[in-house]
Amino acid sequence: MSGIYGYLRSSAESDETLLKRLELWNRAYGNRGCKQHFSSHFGLGCNLEKLSDNAPFGSPVFQIEDSVYAIDALLYNREELLQKGSFSAELSDEELLVHYLNSFGIGALAEVNGDFSGAILDLKTNQLTLFRDHIGVRPLYYYLEKDFTAFSTDIRALTALPSADTSINEEWLYKSVMGLSTIHPTQTEFSHIFCVPPAGILTFRLNDDSITVCTKAYWTIGKKKIRLSSEKEYQEKLRELISDAVTRRLSAASGPFGAELSGGLDSGVIDILLNRTGRKGFYFSWSSSPEDLPLVPKDERLVIQDICNQENISCSYLPRTLTLDSTSIIANHMRDAGFPLSDADHESFRYLLTPSTNILQICETAQFLNRSGAKIVFTGHGGDEGVSHRSRPYELFHYHEYYRFLRLLWSRTHGKKHRIAKTLKACYDNLWKRRAEYHDPLQTFLSTPDLLQPEFAARFRKLKTLRHLFGFDPVAYIRNGGSRFRLEAVAQLGAYNGVRYVVPYLDYRVVDYAVSIPRYLYLRGFRNRFIFREAFKDLMPKSLYILQDKRDTSMLNAEPDPNWFEEFRKNREECFAKLSREKWSRYLNFELLDTWINQGKPTEEEQPLCENIMHHVSTLALLETITTKAREVTDAALKENASK
Repeated sequence: MSGIYGYLRSSAESDETLLKRLELWNRAYGNRGCKQHFSSHFGLGCNLEKLSDNAPFGSPVFQIEDSVYAIDALLYNREELLQKGSFSAELSDEELLVHYLNSFGIGALAEVNGDFSGAILDLKTNQLTLFRDHIGVRPLYYYLEKDFTAFSTDIRALTALPSADTSINEEWLYKSVMGLSTIHPTQTEFSHIFCVPPAGILTFRLNDDSITVCTKAYWTIGKKKIRLSSEKEYQEKLRELISDAVTRRLSAASGPFGAELSGGLDSGVIDILLNRTGRKGFYFSWSSSPEDLPLVPKDERLVIQDICNQENISCSYLPRTLTLDSTSIIANHMRDAGFPLSDADHESFRYLLTPSTNILQICETAQFLNRSGAKIVFTGHGGDEGVSHRSRPYELFHYHEYYRFLRLLWSRTHGKKHRIAKTLKACYDNLWKRRAEYHDPLQTFLSTPDLLQPEFAARFRKLKTLRHLFGFDPVAYIRNGGSRFRLEAVAQLGAYNGVRYVVPYLDYRVVDYAVSIPRYLYLRGFRNRFIFREAFKDLMPKSLYILQDKRDTSMLNAEPDPNWFEEFRKNREECFAKLSREKWSRYLNFELLDTWINQGKPTEEEQPLCENIMHHVSTLALLETITTKAREVTDAALKENASK
C-alpha cells in the first residue's frame, strides 16, 4: 500500500515543491514513513506502509552505488528470494527487492511473486526505469512530454502538476460514448498520461533536451502450453496453486483479514480456504441484508448463507443507503493531506475519485473492514477472467482443439433424434453465428452515438476496436488489460479507506497455469468452469457447486422509489453544470444535451437514452473536475502545510 512518485526533466534545477505536489496524493498509500531524494535532474519519493507487525521495516527510498530506488512491494515468495541471494532476513520487502535486482538484474522480476511497482534512477546516465508486477495489481502511472516525465501510484497526482497537459484522450472518448471497449494495457482517459504495462519495464533516457522511452516485457502470460497426464493431475495442480496463493497473501499481513463474499464461485472458494486456515476474518457482501430485503428464488444470499452455515462464519451486508460523509476514512485522509472538502458536492466530486463503477460499494466495503481491524481485503476478482473461466464451445475451436470441439458438441446431443444433424447444426451455430458475434467489435448498451459531434465521430469510424475477447480468448483479454480497471479502482479506493486489496486468482503462477492448460477441461457437456468446480468440489456446499450464473436478485423485493426522478434531476444538474461548453463542444452534441437537461420525467421508452447520457456526462464531468480542481486543492494544501 506504499505510494511512489517522482520526476525526470531536462532542466537541472531541483524542485522540492514539485515532489511535494506528488506526495500529497500518495500520502494515503502509506503512513509509516516518507523519504525523498533530489538530484540535478531527478526527484523521487515514497510513502511507505507496513502490513505486518512482524515484518522487517526499512527505508522506502535508498541508494546503492549510483542508483536510487523507490519501491512499493508486497512479496509472496520472500523466503525463496532470500535463499537465492543469501540475503539478510532483516531486509524489508522493499529492500529485499532492491538487493535482489541489484544482484540478478531487472529481468529477474520474472521470478518475483508479489504485488509491486518500482522506480530506479541511474545518476550516472540520467536514466529512469519504471517497472510493475506481472498482472498489474499495483498501479503506476506516468506523464510524458518531450523534456519532462513524472510518475505516481495515484493518477490524480499527475493531473495536479502545474504545467501538465490534461487534455482528453480523444480515442478513449469516442470509444466510451460509442459503447466500445476501452480496455487497453497502457492508455488512460488523458492524452499525456499512461500506465506502465503489467510485466513491463520502461526506461526513460535523458538526451540533451529530450526524453526517449524504451519499453520491454520481462514476462508474457500464456507463452507455454502445459500438458499433464490426467484430468485429476490438472485439478490437483490448480487447487494447489490457488490454495498456495491464498496462504502466501494471508501470511503477508498480521491481524484479522477482510474478504468479499458475493455468493459466487470465485469469492466462495477463496473465503472457504481462508476460513480453514484458522485465522480470524471478516466477510462482507455487496448485497443488502435479508433483514432489509427478503430472500427471493435464486438469490445469491442463499448461497452466502449456505457457505456461512457450512463454515460457521457470519457475513455483513451493504447498507441500503451509501454515503461517504465527513466522518468517513476517505474524508479523514483528504483532510490529513490538507485538501479542502465541500459537503455540497457529490462524493465522487468531493474526493476527486477517478471514474469507476461501484465506487460507493468498494469504499463502504473497505471502510467497514478497516474499522473491523483488517489491513488486507481478499477479493475474487480475476477468477472468471482466466482461472474459473466461463469457457464456450467456440473457444476450443479458437485454440485448435478441434477434436475436443466436435466431441463436446456430439456429447450435447446424446439421446436426441437426428443426432448427426443436430451436431452439425451446433457446429454451424458456433463456427458462423457465435464466431461472428465474438469477432465483431464489442459494443455495450451504453452506445450513444447521437451524443457525439458528427465531425468528431467521423475521424474514428475506421478505428480498430477489440473483439469479445472475454468470451473466447482469455490470454488475449488479459494481455490487453482486461483486469486493469477494477485493479486500479480497488488500489486507489482501498488506500483511501485504509486497506490493501489482494487478488489470489491474479497470482501470476495461478493465472498463467489456468490459461495454459487445455481449454476442454473447462467444459463438460453444458457445464462450464468444470475443472475449477471439480478441483474444489469437496469444499463447496452443493448450492455453490451447482451454481451456473450468479445473479443479484435481491432487488426484486425492493420497492420502487417514487421520487427517483428528483434525485436523478439533482445529479443531472450537478454533473451538467461542471461541463465546460467551450471545452466539450468540439466533441459533444450540446443540442441533444440542452434537450436532455430540460427534459421532464422520461417515459419508459426514453429512459435508456436518458440514463446513457447521464452515465457519459457524469464520467466527463468527473474528469473535468479532476483536471481543474486537482491543482486548485493541491495549491491550497501546500499553502496550508507551509503555514503550519
